Amino acid sequence: MSSASASAALTARPARSRLIDAVAAVLRPLRWLLHTITPIGWGSLVLLAACGLTGAVMGWQEAWSAAIVVGIVVVTAWLWLIPRGGYSVNHNLLEPRVTVGDHALIRLTVTNPRPRPLLPSRMEMPVGPGRAVFVVPTLTPRAVHERGFVLPTQRRGIVTVGPVLAVQRDPVGLLQRERSLTTPQHIHIHPRTLRLGTVLHGVLRDIEGAVTQDLSSSDVAFHALRDYVPGDDRRNVHWRTTARTGRLMVRQFEETRRSSLLVLLSTRQDDYAGEEDFETAVSIACSLTMDAIQDGREVRFITQIGALPTSSSLRMLDTSCLLSTGEDDVSCDLLVRHACTAHPEASIVVLVTGQQVDRATLARARGFAPLSMVAVTLRAGQQGLSRHHAGTMPVVDMDRLEQLPTALRRAL
Repeated sequence: MSSASASAALTARPARSRLIDAVAAVLRPLRWLLHTITPIGWGSLVLLAACGLTGAVMGWQEAWSAAIVVGIVVVTAWLWLIPRGGYSVNHNLLEPRVTVGDHALIRLTVTNPRPRPLLPSRMEMPVGPGRAVFVVPTLTPRAVHERGFVLPTQRRGIVTVGPVLAVQRDPVGLLQRERSLTTPQHIHIHPRTLRLGTVLHGVLRDIEGAVTQDLSSSDVAFHALRDYVPGDDRRNVHWRTTARTGRLMVRQFEETRRSSLLVLLSTRQDDYAGEEDFETAVSIACSLTMDAIQDGREVRFITQIGALPTSSSLRMLDTSCLLSTGEDDVSCDLLVRHACTAHPEASIVVLVTGQQVDRATLARARGFAPLSMVAVTLRAGQQGLSRHHAGTMPVVDMDRLEQLPTALRRAL
């Protein structure tokens, strides 16, 4: 590239940048107008233009009078948008994480830090899809106005609270201005869970596993010495102690075991008769996973969408707030195949799904799991607690989370 071409390119860039800045400067007030003028306001402006044009063209005094009245109303409406700033607003979530059915408490504090009184003001606070509307009364200098809100939590999910908005609106509703006074916060509504009190089977002896209190004559975790009894392996004789005591002494070990749980939750929409059944299934899967995490056992929590974090119960529950069903998700037997292929080290796999899944699909699912794995299916739906088989797969139907401990005992 020649020096002349390079110089021309460098000159064109600032010119283009100035043009973009100029267009942005023009669009900025237009964007503000679009957000400030309400549909009623736009209708009033159209009426004002129509009346003024009719009066000018037709010479009708009535049209001029109507245009003047509408114009006065429009001009007066702008006076209501004069800033009344000065408020110091703060909203706090007393519990950023709650469980379905609990109440999330929101505390709102409005303070007047100025040395003069502040007139009443209308404020709004978005809470999920809705809005909380309230009026702040006249605040004297240093006065504080507090309000409390209770957020119902019938549904699992993540609810955004805030920001608190100062809303200025004229009485006719032509103009409305909103100013953010706080930053949004999020409430995690966790699914219901319960402590099982039942240790899942599917335990494998493994020298790299966790040490248990069960004693064994052969392992790697030394426990103590004991007297020799007929049948003990002579290789475990502790000869130094035997020579000192004059009787045969053998080593005793603590068993090391590995229990790796694979929890599979189907998110396929056709597997469930309704949303309530899916919510029950989510609670079942989260209860199984949380119980394993708190017991220090290996656990994986997998859905058709992907794996949920299991490093801590809190992270798992936070992520579970985002779970939802999908029409295009693969069937649960393919979910079992993919999960067992990715995690062949698992000792037990629990498939949690809905009661709309047929037995043939569940039988195929058992075929995709290795024979060394203990496989169980828990189906959530309207049918009460009952146990049956789909091929060699034990299946337990349940309609309430509280039935989970009993369902596990029946399944295993």
